[in-house]
Amino acid sequence: MIINMITIGARKVHYIDKTLEHLRKSDGRDIPVNIVLGSYDTSHVEKYRGTINLVPWNQGAEGDSIVGNYRRGCSINMVRALRYGDDEQCLCCEDDIGFKPDWYHQLKLTIEQIEEREYILSLGQGSDQSPDKRYATHTRPALIGSQGIFYPTKKLRSSIAQFLQENMRRGTTDNLIGEYGKRFAKLYNTTPTLIWHIGQVSCGSVAQPSKA
Repeated sequence: MIINMITIGARKVHYIDKTLEHLRKSDGRDIPVNIVLGSYDTSHVEKYRGTINLVPWNQGAEGDSIVGNYRRGCSINMVRALRYGDDEQCLCCEDDIGFKPDWYHQLKLTIEQIEEREYILSLGQGSDQSPDKRYATHTRPALIGSQGIFYPTKKLRSSIAQFLQENMRRGTTDNLIGEYGKRFAKLYNTTPTLIWHIGQVSCGSVAQPSKA
């Protein structure tokens, strides 16, 4: 399993240090982390160079971006996070979340209960708990927030990345991921939630590519 974490240097306030500290204090501390950068600005993550894998913003992403279009920048970076790495199991998350101390153990128990192979599992969406299940079908009209989402296969990640790339003009990243889950796979929430949002503004809302 890997964690692909999107981040952006354009924030006025950064939360990634707190997020990584939460992770280090949890039972998921040994999972490999890839920090997927949403711009050429690496100033807020330079301290991690050499200890955490930094996935640089590149010319392809820059060419696809539109200056001032923050939503498109977020979508491009999420596509990159979904496609990065060959591991089957992947948690794609944002850089402003807290992890419960035993989130990884709880996630593994949840995965064991899910029979489908193709599903999207949100770790931070609230749902009514069931006495016999550790997950619930996402019943809201849309997925609100993509702070932490687990994908069980690389094939699924690649398919969702392609869907995002083809449809980013008509919706937000989280809405499109939710739409894919409801139309082509299954969309579930862990019960209870295993992460929470610690930032004031999502990194997706400031995903403005900027040249160094």
